[in-house]
Amino acid sequence: MARSLPNEIIITDNRKFRRVVRTPGADFVNLPSGSVSIRQLAEIGVGGMFAINGKRYYVLECDTYDLVMKGIRRDTQIIYPKDAGYILLRLDVFPGKRVGEAGTGSGGLTLIMARAVGRSGRVYTYEKNLSLAGTIRKNLAPAEEFENVCLYNTPVEEGINESGLDAFFLDVRDPAEALGPVYNALKPGGHLGVLVPTSNQMTRLLWALRDYPFIITEAVEIFLRTYKTNPSRFRPEDRMVGHTGYLLFARALQDTAHAESEQE
Repeated sequence: MARSLPNEIIITDNRKFRRVVRTPGADFVNLPSGSVSIRQLAEIGVGGMFAINGKRYYVLECDTYDLVMKGIRRDTQIIYPKDAGYILLRLDVFPGKRVGEAGTGSGGLTLIMARAVGRSGRVYTYEKNLSLAGTIRKNLAPAEEFENVCLYNTPVEEGINESGLDAFFLDVRDPAEALGPVYNALKPGGHLGVLVPTSNQMTRLLWALRDYPFIITEAVEIFLRTYKTNPSRFRPEDRMVGHTGYLLFARALQDTAHAESEQE
């Protein structure tokens, strides 16, 4: 009896080949050494192994990491998992939270946050580039089961419809221009996160934050170095994921607290 497959699976040789396969509506999957039918994959099942022309492949349920890195269309640079995981922790994102985002891009972080806040939470995302709307909606399809994403095709600088948000993340060209609307959308004590690719952008942001009721908690840059898993030759991989951006995190204060600190 054939097993049912998840909507998204990974087929990998556990070396360089990894492919995300969306099973609904698919008949066959082309692989480097041949092809396999969805019916055969269902019989093999998640966690199973098969071979085509002497090459082994493994069938796994697609996790969020592979979905973001291998399964979505990238019309813009996405936020890498090494940064995304830390962003979730620093913004205190968990089920039930109401989170805002600007600079949706291809929707990679949006998808991650939608899965993190779950059915009881909500993600409000702003992207001014109208041409990205189709890509975003397609990339967010794996999170549609939660029905928890609201997409606005408007610039965040022109205002945010929501208020009392738990957190807001900015990945836009000039985040300093969005600080006012973001502050107004956050609850007191709410979390702000910002990613900028260059040091001069970070400097401008740091100066701009002095004019708003925020307390800066951290500025950080994250590197990721992976290792070869051969036990007889354990050593670093020849390449690593280096600079992808500078991250800044802050908390929103009440206006009165900001005014008092300015007088000190």
